[in-house]
Amino acid sequence: MAPLAYRKLMPSWGVEVDHDLSQPLTDDIAGTLVELYNEHHLLLFRRQTFSEAQQVAFARLFGPISHRSPAMKTKDTVLVSNVAPDGVLGDGELLFHSDNTFFQHPLKAIGLYAMTIPSIGGDTLFSNACEVYESLTDEVKARLRELTSVQAFDYAGDYNTRPTLEAMPADVQMARHPLLWANPASGRTVLFLSEHTTLRLEGVADRQEEDELIALLRRHIADPRFCYRHKWTVGDFVFWDNVCLQHARETFDRAQARTLRRTPVLDPDGDRRFPQSRDLTRQAA
Repeated sequence: MAPLAYRKLMPSWGVEVDHDLSQPLTDDIAGTLVELYNEHHLLLFRRQTFSEAQQVAFARLFGPISHRSPAMKTKDTVLVSNVAPDGVLGDGELLFHSDNTFFQHPLKAIGLYAMTIPSIGGDTLFSNACEVYESLTDEVKARLRELTSVQAFDYAGDYNTRPTLEAMPADVQMARHPLLWANPASGRTVLFLSEHTTLRLEGVADRQEEDELIALLRRHIADPRFCYRHKWTVGDFVFWDNVCLQHARETFDRAQARTLRRTPVLDPDGDRRFPQSRDLTRQAA
């Protein structure tokens, strides 16, 4: 069988793969897709017409489906939609972040399949958090090695506003992570910070220093040098590494429908990959 054809989306990461995912995934094809994911962190497939079950089967090549969020308790997929009755996160802008940083083990990967797309706006941006880290000065890198973050999230709260402990429910999900994460597969270091879930930076003297450091890191994460912008068309399927890459969504006209089918993947090797991370949920109660 001929190897899968693909082309680069960015010089060192992200590839568009030429393959019809509605066809059965042989062991050879599945192995190649996993290798491409490990090397390039983001896989784009265009003109797909695959079913929900086929999307879930693809996601399970990389790990079990996550059912941790309220919308996923009894389902393997959820619609990111402003028109579906059970849609989530349907409207507006979303700042750069990785999903589930408020758990001890963040999501390993995420897949989005475009079903209905507005004529303008709603692009998804991806930032390579490894390249972001490598762009920082030695002084900032040394400072970050000393720090950890406490991440928390209220599903009923504002998705683009940094939380405060006072505003959090008593049983809110919380976790502690180093600000720098070492990828055991590659040895490269990743900046691991999601601003909208950062309750505090441990090891920082005061709020002003904390705000200034987060603002600095936010500017680097959003720097176009490290970003791939995806302009959606119906039938696109994007599957990416949720830790090595951060993602954001640009706003769009709420009068236009936007629906994408999402598959979140748990990390089956979380204890080994995140040995310094800790669940703080019970301490918050």
